[in-house]
Amino acid sequence: MTHKKIGIITFHASHNYGSMLQAYALQQTVLGMGLDCEIINFRTNIQTEHFKPPFMRGTIQGKIKRFIQYLPYCYSLFRKYELFEEFLTCHYKLSDKEYSSLSELEEANLLYDVIISGSDQIWNTYCFDFDWAYFLPFAKSAHRVAYAPSLGPTPFHSIRTEMEQQIKSLIQNYDVVSVRDSLAQKELKRLIGIECPIMIDPTLLLPIQDWHVMAGNVPIVKGKYIFLYTPWYEKPVFDAAMVISKKLGLPVVVTQLYDSWKRNSWIVDKTFKSYISTGPKEFLNLCKFATCTVGASFHVAVFSILFETPFYSVDGMKDSRVMELLAMTKLESRIWDSCQPPTAISLNLNFNHAIDVIESKRNNCIEWLDKKLMNMLG
Repeated sequence: MTHKKIGIITFHASHNYGSMLQAYALQQTVLGMGLDCEIINFRTNIQTEHFKPPFMRGTIQGKIKRFIQYLPYCYSLFRKYELFEEFLTCHYKLSDKEYSSLSELEEANLLYDVIISGSDQIWNTYCFDFDWAYFLPFAKSAHRVAYAPSLGPTPFHSIRTEMEQQIKSLIQNYDVVSVRDSLAQKELKRLIGIECPIMIDPTLLLPIQDWHVMAGNVPIVKGKYIFLYTPWYEKPVFDAAMVISKKLGLPVVVTQLYDSWKRNSWIVDKTFKSYISTGPKEFLNLCKFATCTVGASFHVAVFSILFETPFYSVDGMKDSRVMELLAMTKLESRIWDSCQPPTAISLNLNFNHAIDVIESKRNNCIEWLDKKLMNMLG
């Protein structure tokens, strides 16, 4: 069976912790089935430019302005960029060629027997790096599988009306389609008339011990700390972190600098401690050794659960992905409602049920994917 080849296309090169870790996890899961698998190295120019350090983007005048603006953090931002690129080259099995456009993929002679699209928000048409390639129009004779693609936090608002017919047409060419949450399931049923099965995020497919190994055994931040992560600036997250910090008497570690300098005012607040040089592996380390995490991120919730780190998901009820994860694991109590914050901070959590549920879901989803792939590969 190993002579057969499988390609995966997803946001593998997005300098976002969850994006890169889910791509790695899906690749490792398929390789673990004894199948030959690689990630199609598809990186659009828009995506490549977006994830450069701010002082390496735009016009010469803009680069100079941002270099001066970010001067104290230039080395850390560049090192962060390098850590993401190192993860990409060292932990992925990539296609020999890099592709930057759908036309390049269509012109290439891609010798895959199966192509998997997913997971992450690749079907969210409002993502800045959305591309039709993630619906596999270039697949030609290869079997097509969608493994848990997400339509984003609010699936009913994630498909542009003018794109619906084309998306419907492309999805109907798939051999197998699954989704990541029930709202995405309902939206696709409305669109194509089929109820697709729900699969867990790829980060939940890997054995927990694999993530412990990648995170390492030595904390990169000394002492106790709260880890804050939100990919985009969310004031309620910083507000919640300040409340928790005061209650616990601990500093808050932040890994993000946001594009608008007004949103980086947290830097001058002694509550917060920057640790900008953070790639995917460092992110895991910070989640693993934190006293508590707080964020507006699906994947910070995922890894907090896997590492059994107490956490709060700020306004998690507004994100269908977070809401369903916490409902599945019976951890809805970890939602921090910014309109009605909890009166007491609790770090006393029992993760036994959550880990058992994830283990059961993992086995079911791997069995499902393995069966589908084996049927297609004959």
